This record gives sequence, C-alpha cells and structure tokens, in this order.
Amino acid sequence: MSEKPTTTKDLILDAAETVVARDGTRAMTIDAVAAEASISKGGVLYHYPNKIALLEAMVTRMVTGVRDDIHRAEADAEAAGEPPLPRVIEALLTRTTAAEPIGNAILAAAAEQPQLLEAAGKVLAGEFQRLSAMAPDPVLGQIVLLALDGLKLSSMLGLSHVEELQVNAVNNRLVAMTREMYQ
Repeated sequence: MSEKPTTTKDLILDAAETVVARDGTRAMTIDAVAAEASISKGGVLYHYPNKIALLEAMVTRMVTGVRDDIHRAEADAEAAGEPPLPRVIEALLTRTTAAEPIGNAILAAAAEQPQLLEAAGKVLAGEFQRLSAMAPDPVLGQIVLLALDGLKLSSMLGLSHVEELQVNAVNNRLVAMTREMYQ
C-alpha cells in the first residue's frame, strides 16, 4: 500500500500543528504557519482564507482521522472474527500514546474559536455512544472510553498523572478489561 502524497493543504495543517505544539496557540498566526511550512503567506491564504478556516480544517482533519481509525479497527476485528471494541481501544490507545500533534487542533480551536468544537464534539459523541453501546457491558465500555479521553487530555495538557513506566500497564489493562467483557 503506497503512502498518500502530502498535499499543500496537509503541509499547511502539519505546520499549524507544529507551531501550536512548539509555541502555543496564540503563536499560531498565518505568518508563523507560512514560515513553518516554507511557503508564502499568500500560499496559506489561498487554501485557508483566514485563521478560523485553518483552525476548522485542523479540527476536521483530527476528527476524520479518529473516525477513520475507529472504522479501520472495526473492519480489522470483523475480518479476524473478533469483537470490535478491543481493537478500537487498541487503535485509540495508539493515537493517545503516539507522539503526534493531533490534540493541538483541539487546543488551538478551544483557545481561539471554541464554537468550532461543537461539530467535532457531536461526531465524536456519536462514535462514543455507538462504541459503548456495542459492548456487552455498555457502562464498562463508557468507562474505558472515558479513561482514554482522560489519558489523552492529561497528556495534551502536560498533566501526566500516570508515571511513564506505568502507562503501558494502564493501557494493557484497559484493553484487557475490554476483552474480558466478551468472555
């Protein structure tokens, strides 16, 4: 399977996420993004006419990526004849522990334009409800999904409540709890 070619829009979004991760949300200006992407300010403005459009695209890309990972994990589980939720939890844990700036889209939007999170929140809430409902114990499914949210938010905000050495143990236990629901 070949890697999807990076578009100029992706390059700009990557640059915006890098600026937010490195310098904070207030530093994410069109000029800063253009400099990080090594393109002209006009090149950024051609694709994203203002900062709000750029923030909206960052959030949309983040939500699409999460939803795609969920659906891919469900398809993989179905192909393997396994229950889907444990595979979904593993996929979401990979996103939580990956050194990716995906949460920067949320941080930037929340700081600059909180209303941009409304549509993302609805999509993710729908996935949350759908995933927890498919569990034999929907309440335990919600607990596991909420734990994932807490791990990601703690990491994004630099509030590491779980020691680095314990992160894998916590992650493994969340997957085990999910698998145990199906036994």
